[in-house]
Amino acid sequence: MNSLINRSTALAAVAIASLLAAAPARAQSDERAIVAAITKFLDGIRTRDTTLMRATVVAGATLVPVGGPTGLGAPSTIDAVIERTGKGTGPGNDERIEKPMVQIDDQLATLWAYFTLTRAGETKIDRCGTNLFLLRKGPDGWKVFQIAATSRTEGCRTIAK
Repeated sequence: MNSLINRSTALAAVAIASLLAAAPARAQSDERAIVAAITKFLDGIRTRDTTLMRATVVAGATLVPVGGPTGLGAPSTIDAVIERTGKGTGPGNDERIEKPMVQIDDQLATLWAYFTLTRAGETKIDRCGTNLFLLRKGPDGWKVFQIAATSRTEGCRTIAK
């Protein structure tokens, strides 16, 4: 009887340990998927690949600049950003992020990161700031539904490629 109890206790302990180990692994997998979605979006800007960009956002997603006299600029749709990007010729702007910080709660996530933007064909940083991406997890994976960003032209530091 004791060996049956010991086996049951051991099996329960293994099951609990497996569940506890699975949660961080799932979170790491989600974090990687979130960073990959944002990287894909920025790669789409750089290569003017509107299909790639659209694959990472939900319909109706918005961009809100943060700053100015009221603290918020006029929102625009990500569709408008994608359309402008697609109408250009040659390489697109090179926007890079570093050290993204991801927070996840169930189907909601944020990615916060310092960014630099270099205009196509130039080497000097045009502007920098912080990007905040809001994402939701749906049947089609992690997708952006809003971007908020600060922007400045001074005090920008280079991000290694």
